[in-house]
Amino acid sequence: MWRMLTVLVAVSATPMPALAQVPAAQLPKPGTVVIDRLRGEVILSARVQYPRGKPCIDEYGERVQAFVGCARAAGGEAKMAEYFVFLVDVPTEEVYEALLQLGCKPRVHYSIQEGRKRSGLKPTTSPEDYLQGDPVQLSIFWQENDRWVERPYQDFVTERVLVDGKPTEKPWTPHFVFHGSGVIHKSGTGCIACPCDCAGGIIADNRYPVYDPKPLVKFHLSKAPKEGTQVYVRIRPLISR
Repeated sequence: MWRMLTVLVAVSATPMPALAQVPAAQLPKPGTVVIDRLRGEVILSARVQYPRGKPCIDEYGERVQAFVGCARAAGGEAKMAEYFVFLVDVPTEEVYEALLQLGCKPRVHYSIQEGRKRSGLKPTTSPEDYLQGDPVQLSIFWQENDRWVERPYQDFVTERVLVDGKPTEKPWTPHFVFHGSGVIHKSGTGCIACPCDCAGGIIADNRYPVYDPKPLVKFHLSKAPKEGTQVYVRIRPLISR
């Protein structure tokens, strides 16, 4: 059984303590999720960890693991928990359920094994070779002394592409969609928002077909708050009507 989710359905929700520009109507207590129907968003509680030595941390590389993910998934410890920078304290299943309750819909989803069969750009590539669902935006916010700081998820990361055969750094420009595969097919990875079109999580950058090609990305730990900081993850979907 999933634990109870906190749902905000009216402006009478418990007000936040007096603090300059708190960026949410209500913050989740540890181990809970806030679903704010008025603002159209899900808020998660997380801690910062520094997974030094893992792919794409302070260096460019290819990565399937998300930078934000859950400590638990599929009834146990998440397989990829040690890879995440922002470690959420509820199971992935609760994040998935919260997005469903908000009205967010997955459309094309696969198991990891089935996804690999659809990998890569080729002449026969079709829309079904991309994970699909309602688009979502993610951001991370936290308190620094008497102020709150919020940054879009993609602002912690840069991307490298080839221009005239030369490596060129650019902003990370993912297109995130809610496909739900990791929960629907019980992958147990714990991944929330993957930096490629990976079927192991529940949200993916689907600029390319499942798994390949993977973008070259680099997460800058210098842009994240210090290790151990309490942070909050905001997921805001653009829901198709």
